[in-house]
Amino acid sequence: MTMPPATPYVAARSTDVGPRKAELTVEFTAKGPRLAYTHPRPGDRDRHGNLWIRMQEPTEPGRIRYDSMHPARQRTCMEQMLCQICAQPAGRDKHGWLFIDWHRPDSPPTWPEKSITAMPPLCTEHVELSLRQCPFLRHTEHALLRVRKPHLHGVSGTLYRLTEHGWHTSENDALTPYNKPQHPGMLASRLHRQLRHVTVVETL
Repeated sequence: MTMPPATPYVAARSTDVGPRKAELTVEFTAKGPRLAYTHPRPGDRDRHGNLWIRMQEPTEPGRIRYDSMHPARQRTCMEQMLCQICAQPAGRDKHGWLFIDWHRPDSPPTWPEKSITAMPPLCTEHVELSLRQCPFLRHTEHALLRVRKPHLHGVSGTLYRLTEHGWHTSENDALTPYNKPQHPGMLASRLHRQLRHVTVVETL
């Protein structure tokens, strides 16, 4: 689907639809039961074994939701270090890749160093557009960063618990780091990086 240049590539649309509970089932593995799709497809899981949410692509694009990201597009940008606005390679110089991050209640005391973010990087051209359009930046402390080591950290999403009647939602936006045991009932929707060796920049 082709988007206008000013439309953030990662932005969700009002017509985006996720999977129905009827599409989810129990898969039995050597490590025990885990959440799965009734009709599995290649690419449903990442290399860590996390199951990713499927989104139906609407025929009509709908309105842009600047406060939400499309899971597949967010994952692509974070994995490949692409700009969240144009999906081209993110800006990088000797000080690192370009990111914008804001202070949150769960931010580390060293913020922005070691901050964990789901916001993909940016190219130099689209920094100002992102600052202007992102609703979270209007009323929060934020910083433009150069990051030398944006390490892949883990995934977040909806947690399902297995009952005698099948899988049921128990928690949203739960974060599972790669260095911790996987949640068998995780349906991932965001990929996260930890920002290390951070430099705060005032201008580009």
